[in-house]
Amino acid sequence: MRGYIDRIDVAATGELRVVDYKTGKAPPAARALAEFKAMFQMKFYAVALFRSRGVPPTRLRLIYLADGQLLDYSPDRDELLRFEKTLMAIWRAIQSAGETGDFRPNPSRLCDWCPHQQRCPAFGGTPPPYPGWPTEPAA
Repeated sequence: MRGYIDRIDVAATGELRVVDYKTGKAPPAARALAEFKAMFQMKFYAVALFRSRGVPPTRLRLIYLADGQLLDYSPDRDELLRFEKTLMAIWRAIQSAGETGDFRPNPSRLCDWCPHQQRCPAFGGTPPPYPGWPTEPAA
């Protein structure tokens, strides 16, 4: 997994602000979901910065370039620690699915554009054989 933080501002006091630029403009009906997903990403970045620098960011900011709107959020240390536990639970679920091969489809509106419908159980397709979870190379 990898990601790129668009901008990190460091104040003279050492406080951190994480800024992410959003190039699209979410339709009003989908704005809340888009902001929820974007804030999940921002909290992920905040936890990574907290763990790497020992200082939790004081502000997470989304800037929508299409309409100039800003969304600011100020997480506290305890919230980031709870979110880190959530991330670890997600990672354990990914590992479990990888070990068992139990990858269930999660249908959404995006499925309408997916080129893999013929292989997807949600569309009556058969996925290719699961090659297994990769093993760690010997040291």
